Amino acid sequence: MSRNLIKKTLILNNHHKIIINEWFSNLQDQECYFFGKAYNGLKLRADLKKVPFPYGVMLKEGYWLLANQLFEENSFLIGSDNHHQALAIFVAVAIFAKLNNENASFASQLNETKEKNQQKFLSPLRFNQLVANITDEEFCRRLIRAVKSRGDEGVNLFSLADSIFLWAKERDNRQKNLLNNMEPFKRNSVRWAMDYYSTEKSIKE
Repeated sequence: MSRNLIKKTLILNNHHKIIINEWFSNLQDQECYFFGKAYNGLKLRADLKKVPFPYGVMLKEGYWLLANQLFEENSFLIGSDNHHQALAIFVAVAIFAKLNNENASFASQLNETKEKNQQKFLSPLRFNQLVANITDEEFCRRLIRAVKSRGDEGVNLFSLADSIFLWAKERDNRQKNLLNNMEPFKRNSVRWAMDYYSTEKSIKE
């Protein structure tokens, strides 16, 4: 694996990582617990898949079981409209992941190759479409396709979540005619491109 991969998150921290990982793990079990109360995690996940994406998930309890933990007072992540929108996109995408795989960043995982045919999980064309300035619905749809393409290999959910929160922040700034961070390595498209194409470099080496 190339040493050029982006490892430092910009929006979320390790506390949020623990919450996200536990939430996803609970949704894989028929019996799980949130805030000391028993739930059917498989049903919570199934219910999240039945609604229109991305914002339909906000009508389901499975979304709020995560949101109420991420946006609590001591998490250093406020429950703003923009953050809820970012979390909704994440939830709508994450429920299609088969595994939480932390072996590499999300973007770098998309350029890994499938063992059976040596094709990339996500082609350069579809990757470029993913990093384009698109609507929330289109962004969510393309992310779901990317996550599904990974299949049993899974994706790095924490890396995915931080990227979505950064993407949503940049989108919000554009809508308000505010400047995004001029430092390229703090922009989501550049960070994703570095991870995606650094993986390709490491393969050739």
